[in-house]
Order: sequence, then C-alpha cells, then structure tokens
Amino acid sequence: MLKKIRNVTIAVLAILGVLFVILMLLPDDEEGADSDETQYEVQESVTEDSDEAMDVEATGQQAPVEPDGETVADAGVAETGKDDATADAATDNGDEVSEANVEGGNTVSVNIPASDISDNVLKFKTLTLDNKEVTQDIFADYDLTVVHMWGTYCMPCIKEMGDYAAFYKDLPDNINMIAIVVDVYDGIDNNVSSANKILGDAGAEFVNIRVSDSLYDLLKSIQYVPSSAIVDSKGHIVGQVMDGASFEETKSRLNGYLK
Repeated sequence: MLKKIRNVTIAVLAILGVLFVILMLLPDDEEGADSDETQYEVQESVTEDSDEAMDVEATGQQAPVEPDGETVADAGVAETGKDDATADAATDNGDEVSEANVEGGNTVSVNIPASDISDNVLKFKTLTLDNKEVTQDIFADYDLTVVHMWGTYCMPCIKEMGDYAAFYKDLPDNINMIAIVVDVYDGIDNNVSSANKILGDAGAEFVNIRVSDSLYDLLKSIQYVPSSAIVDSKGHIVGQVMDGASFEETKSRLNGYLK
C-alpha cells in the first residue's frame, strides 16, 4: 500500500514539475501589451513631428538658406537695396536733364535736316482710350512729337513702359509724346482695361490713342511692336519709321535732332 502511495506521489510531482516548466516558458501577456503600446506611441510621435515639419515648409516660416549663408529673405533685402540705388541714380540723371531744360528756358533747339523730312504726312481722326476725339492737330503745338506704338500683348512694350513714362515727364516743353495702342480699336472697348492697367502701373501720363481707319497706313509700315516714329509740327514723319525700335533707340533718334 505504501509503495502504491509513493508511486502516485512521484507521478503527481512529475506532472507538477512539467507544468511549472511550461508556465515558465509562456510569455508574459501584460508585458507584451505594454511593448506594443510603447511602439505605437513612438510612431505617432514621429508622424506628428513630420506633419509639423511639412506645415512649416508649406507656410514658409523657415526660409531656405542660400549657399553663401544668406536666407532668401536676406537676399531679397539685398536686391531691394540695389533697386533703391538704381532708382536714386535714375533720379539724379533726371535732375541733370531738368536743370539743363531750365537753363534753356525749358525748351531745346531742334535741328532737322531737310533730307530727313519725308513726304509722309500723318492725317488721322480717332479717339483716346477714354473716348476723347483727337486728330493730327495734336502735333501742331510742338516742334517734334514721339509717336510710340505698342500692344497690350507685347511683353517688351510692358517692360519699357516705365522708361517711356519717365521719359515723357522729362521732355522739354516743345517736345511731346503720344502712343498708339495697336490692339485697341476705335469703337471697340476690347483690351482698354488692360491698356489702362499697364499705363497706370507704369505711371504713364501721355496720351494713348486707338487704332482707326486713318491710322492703318502707318501701322502697315511696321512689322513689330514696340515701334516708334518722330513727327514734326505739320505731321511729317522725320526720318524713317523705327520698326521694332527699343526705348533706347527711340531716345537716341530723338536726341539726334535736339541741340
């Protein structure tokens, strides 16, 4: 009997030992759960940091750094300084021209070789952009008038408009300037608002007129815009029509007739 009890006890102890070993080998569920939760929080933190970085880049709160160490914002300040210097230089030049005009009674002597006065006489009737009637009589009160031809679709024209605006303000009293907008037509208001905006942005104050039937002969003589012509008080074109002439070319041609 005792032998039987001993055998049962040994068997039970063996079973308990096996169960203990199995329990020791099983993972701790709570510890695994904590590990998973920690990993999720790290991923979430990384995601939030990435989103924040993207937001900063999108809103431009952080300016990229140029190779020389300047930020884009700093570079912009530097460029503004250059523009201011250029503007000051332009003002100085304008002052010198104005003083010369004052010394000459605000008029200049005009010398036009007879060979440069063509038989091509401008006679026209049209409207200004604001619908005021204008004819060739606009030339009568001036020794010379620069006729500038430009279009609202022409980027070089738009780029030079500020030059022409300043040029007009510095002209002597006996020299005038007007412009023909080649894509604005008498009786049609297409492109008028665009033309007015370009002129307004440039500060241009000279008269701009529409294309009419009586101006077609002049416009047929050019292939490009901007173009220019110089006209005397009687409407004669002086020299040749300057097809595709830049601002500097137009200014140089005019100065060739002034003393």
